[in-house]
Amino acid sequence: MFAGRRRTGWVTGVGTTTDTATERILPLAGVDGAHRWFDEPDLRLYRWVADRYAGTLADVLRHALPRRVAAAEREPQPSPSAVAKPDGEVWDGYTPDALLGAVAGGAQPQPAFWLPPLPGADRTAMVRDLVARCLAGGRSALVLAPDPASPLPAAALHVAGAATADYRPDNPRARYRAFLRGRAGAARVAAGERSAVFAPLTDLGLVVVDDEANPAYKERRSPRHHVREVALARARMTGAVCVLLSDMPSANLWRLLTDGHVAAVTPDRMTRRRQSPRVDVVDLSDPNPTARRTRFADAAAGALTDVVRGAGAGVVLASRGGQGAALVCRSCRRRLSCPVCAGSLAVDRADERWRCPACQWRGAPFSCPDCGGQEFSPLAAGAGRLASELRRSHPDADVVRMEGFDAPGPQRRPGIGVMTRGSVVARPGWLRGRQADVVVVPDADALLRRPSYAAAEDALRLWMAVATWTSRLVLQTREPRHHAVQALVRWDPEGFWERETEWRTELGLPPAASLVAVRCPDAALAQTVAESLRATLAPTEVLGPDLDGELIVKTRDLRGTLAALTPLREDWARRDLKVRVDVDPLP
Repeated sequence: MFAGRRRTGWVTGVGTTTDTATERILPLAGVDGAHRWFDEPDLRLYRWVADRYAGTLADVLRHALPRRVAAAEREPQPSPSAVAKPDGEVWDGYTPDALLGAVAGGAQPQPAFWLPPLPGADRTAMVRDLVARCLAGGRSALVLAPDPASPLPAAALHVAGAATADYRPDNPRARYRAFLRGRAGAARVAAGERSAVFAPLTDLGLVVVDDEANPAYKERRSPRHHVREVALARARMTGAVCVLLSDMPSANLWRLLTDGHVAAVTPDRMTRRRQSPRVDVVDLSDPNPTARRTRFADAAAGALTDVVRGAGAGVVLASRGGQGAALVCRSCRRRLSCPVCAGSLAVDRADERWRCPACQWRGAPFSCPDCGGQEFSPLAAGAGRLASELRRSHPDADVVRMEGFDAPGPQRRPGIGVMTRGSVVARPGWLRGRQADVVVVPDADALLRRPSYAAAEDALRLWMAVATWTSRLVLQTREPRHHAVQALVRWDPEGFWERETEWRTELGLPPAASLVAVRCPDAALAQTVAESLRATLAPTEVLGPDLDGELIVKTRDLRGTLAALTPLREDWARRDLKVRVDVDPLP
C-alpha cells in the first residue's frame, strides 16, 4: 500500500535496514506467480536502458515484462528437440570465418558484426544457418524483425523445433506463454518484433537484428529506446554475439563501424557489383529542348511498356501518397507560391481552386509570374496521380495504387504496383516470391530534398531496399551526381557515409554527434526549459524551442549530457511538468 492505495510493483532487492518507520511498513498483499520475473543480469540491462534513454527503471520494466495470464502458468513446458543443421553454402561470396567461429562458441575477438546481404541473397537462410550454429554450440539465440511480414522469425523458430518462445502473436496469453518458456529455460530460440529484445533466455549466445535501421525498432513510449542499441548492450553483457543486418548501415551503426566496435562481414567489391542490380539514372536536368518532359522519361516509359508487352510485373515507387502537391509551371518549372505567405500551393479537388496548406489562403488559379504559362502540375506526383496516368497509358495492365503497409497489389499480369514508402516490405507478396521486371523511381528528388538532415540517407536506404526486388532499376533525378545516387549505382553504402559524414560533422549531427529531443506541452514551459537547459549544459548546443515546443540538444558527450540532465528531469517530475526526453530521436 502506498498513500492508502494498493499498487503493483517489483522487488529489485531486499535490505536489512530502512529509513521508514517500521510501523508504517505493511506486508505484501500478494505475490503474482511462483516464478521470478527477472534476475540480476536482466536488471542490469533494464538499468542500462533507463540510463541510456533518460528514463526510469519502472518505465523500462513496463516495456520488458508482459501482463500476467495465470492460465498460461499451468501449461506444460516443451521438451528439447532436434535442431536443424548448419548450411555453409549460404555464405558464398563472403569471408565469414570470424563471424561463424564466434557464433559457434569460439573465441570472440569481435562481439558484434554488420552483415549486409548481397542483392538476391537468401537472408532467411543466412539467419537460419547462424541460429543452427549457435544451438549446435550449446547456446540459445534471439532473432528480431521490424514487422510481422518478415519471414526471419519463423525460420529461426523452426530451427529449434518445439523449444521456442514466439513473441509474434499479438495477444497477452501468447506473449506471457513465450515469456514463461524463456524464464523456465525451456526455450532455445526466441523471436519476434521490438518487444522481444527483452525476451528471457538461458545462456544467450546470439542476437540477430534484421534491418537494424528500420524506424519500427524505436519504442513509442518513454523511455524511447532503440532495439539496435539494446541488442548490442545485451550481447555485450551476456557474452553473446550480436549480428546486425541491413543493406545500408544507420548513422549510429556507421559510428560503431568506424570506431572499431562492430566488424563488417562484407563481400569484395567485385562480387557486390556483379550481383547488384543494374541502375539506369535519367538526368532530368538535360537542357536539350527535345528531351522528354512527361512524368516518365523515355527510359522509364520504355521499361514499363516492355513489362506490359511481356505480361510481367513492374513497380513504380511514388515519393508520396495522394495526388501530390507543390504546384509548378509546366513550361518553366517555377514553383508557384502563395500570395500571402509564399508557401507552396495545392489544388482543392472539390472546386479546382488553389489553396495554401500553410496559411489556408484560397483563390482562383493565376498565370505563372515568370513565363505567363497557364498549365500547371504537381512538382512531385503522388501515388494516386501516377496510378491514374499509368491506367490511361497502359489499359491492359492491372495498375494498383498501394498506400499503407498491408496494401494489396496487382492480382494479374501484366501488373504495375504504384507503391509508397509505407507499403515497402522485404518483398511484396503480390510478386509471389519472384523478382519484378523493373522498378521505376520517377521523382528521386522529392526524397533527396525533404527538409531533414537524414533525407539522403533515408532515400538511399529505400532505393537499395526496392532495388533488391529486381535486376533493373530506373531512377529519374535532376541531381545525377548526388553522392546518394552514385552510391546506389555503385552499390556502395560505405562510400555514401564517407561523403555524408563530412558535412554532418561540421554541423554536429549524427554520426559525429548525438541528439536529444526535449518536448514540452506548451510554448511558455518550453522557454523556461530552454533557459534551464542552456544554463546546465553549456557549452553544449541547444536549439529551439520550435513552434511545437521541442528543443534539440547536440552533444559529442552523450553520457555526460545525460548525467547533467538527471537533476533537471527529477525536478520536472517533482513538479509534474509533462516534459519528455527522447534520446536519438528519429529524424
